[in-house]
Amino acid sequence: MRYLLALLGLCVLSACPSSNRGERLFDITYDPIEFIVPAGQVAPQLFVISQASMVTRFLSTLDASAFTADDVDQVGGIRARIVSLSGEDFREIRRVELRVCPTSEPQCSIADIMFSVDHDGRRQQVINLNPGLRNFRTLYLDQEAVRMEVVFHPLGVTSQNIETRLEWTIGAVGGL
Repeated sequence: MRYLLALLGLCVLSACPSSNRGERLFDITYDPIEFIVPAGQVAPQLFVISQASMVTRFLSTLDASAFTADDVDQVGGIRARIVSLSGEDFREIRRVELRVCPTSEPQCSIADIMFSVDHDGRRQQVINLNPGLRNFRTLYLDQEAVRMEVVFHPLGVTSQNIETRLEWTIGAVGGL
């Protein structure tokens, strides 16, 4: 009887359609960025760290790879984290977003979120951000530089300065 159930299970699993998640073509890891999240930030105001023009290195990495722009179906976040360098935790932070948009924009919007996480005041010295669903393919293929913003949403009034480092990586995916 066990063998019959195992065989039936195997037949059901083999009949399921496979999901094609594509192939990771290449990643780009950006240099870490250090900054201070100062005390005195008040909700609902946002605290924003911005780089108005950051070279993406996307087109040069694409040229150095064995792939072309036609091979790239999606560009998006792979991993990102915010690290406390001074030992304080992020208990006074409700949410963190990493936004990427064209340099022609005066500021990025909610539609430009590449990574985010609802942190909800956890007592952690590292915040791991989650990749968003937006495809940044057009932006990265059309622009040599982008505007990058890290947006902090405080819970209330922040009471401590936090020396912080941003680490992040994007990736190109093909075969979708």
